[in-house]
Amino acid sequence: MTPRRIAFVSGLLSAALVTPLAAQGLGDTAARERAKRSAQEQAKKEPAKVFTNEDLNHGRPAGAKPESGSTDAPPSPASEGQTPPEPAEDRLAQERPFLDAIIAARAEVTRAESRVRQLSDKLNPMSMSYIYGAGGSNDANEELRVREELRQAASELQAARQGVEAANRNLEDFRQGRQPGSSEER
Repeated sequence: MTPRRIAFVSGLLSAALVTPLAAQGLGDTAARERAKRSAQEQAKKEPAKVFTNEDLNHGRPAGAKPESGSTDAPPSPASEGQTPPEPAEDRLAQERPFLDAIIAARAEVTRAESRVRQLSDKLNPMSMSYIYGAGGSNDANEELRVREELRQAASELQAARQGVEAANRNLEDFRQGRQPGSSEER
């Protein structure tokens, strides 16, 4: 046999031996995965352990006080002279003006970003709307006008982004129980 034929035959033999071993490895892997999934399903079926304050206090030394002061339920807000928490619908109705302000501010940011992008395209040689391109006016005065409009649009975009930040701060102030607009400038 020639060396080339010997190499070819040995390559075929090694491939023939590796294939059953790989298949056996895949079968073992699949069996392990099935066992793992069934164990996870069994764990889901069992109820979760609920720990109470008594369970936590059970391991404390005899003279140590519990951190909460007692194992009783916490006092209700009504018993301390506080008003009970508001229902979710009322809270959402109170937040609605703040949420609407955020939505409007984000819309203004989107509009300003679109305007900046449009003006930037007029100054971009790779753009189809390039001033000096085939479809452009080839007018230097237009370039100056577009650059000035771009500066104005960039400042409008910055103001719109600050508006979003302010609207978000107002909502956060409201949620924290502070007067909206009263938080420090960050």
